[in-house]
Amino acid sequence: MQIIHDFKITVKEYAKNGKNNKFPLISKCSKCGDEIIKNGFYQRFVIKGNTNYVIFIRRYRCQHCNSTISILPVFLLPYFQRSLEDIVKSIKEYLLKKRYTLLKRQVHFYCQRFKKNISGIISFFREFVNINLSFGSSKNEKATKLIEMIKGSAVPTFSQRYFNHFNISFMAL
Repeated sequence: MQIIHDFKITVKEYAKNGKNNKFPLISKCSKCGDEIIKNGFYQRFVIKGNTNYVIFIRRYRCQHCNSTISILPVFLLPYFQRSLEDIVKSIKEYLLKKRYTLLKRQVHFYCQRFKKNISGIISFFREFVNINLSFGSSKNEKATKLIEMIKGSAVPTFSQRYFNHFNISFMAL
């Protein structure tokens, strides 16, 4: 299981702090309710702009059921190396201006993933922002409006709230 946590620092600061980031303390297992203990770290890569960072992700383990919990910083999406900000910016630039800010195949991959999750993103916004939102009929119109709404709100907050509500990333299949 993963928990997205806002450390309120940049990727660069998080990488610099290494294992000394202020990780949240988790005491109870979400599956069985038993005690959770720290279970080390694992390394992960983050690509932000043209810079690659190696960061540490804190891991916890339940003593009873052995399930593990990882604390991901809010600037990441589960299973993606590229930073959340770069992903959303590349989708926005392509949808609105047909401009590539990353490699062409990366942008198309991100746009395809985003468009496959349009219905979930729409339901999230209708539930938490405005129940009467209306969208165009084509996927491109919907995707364009949604990416503008995501960029208009705080992107990391949107990602974290979406993940907490659906227990899955808005870019997951």
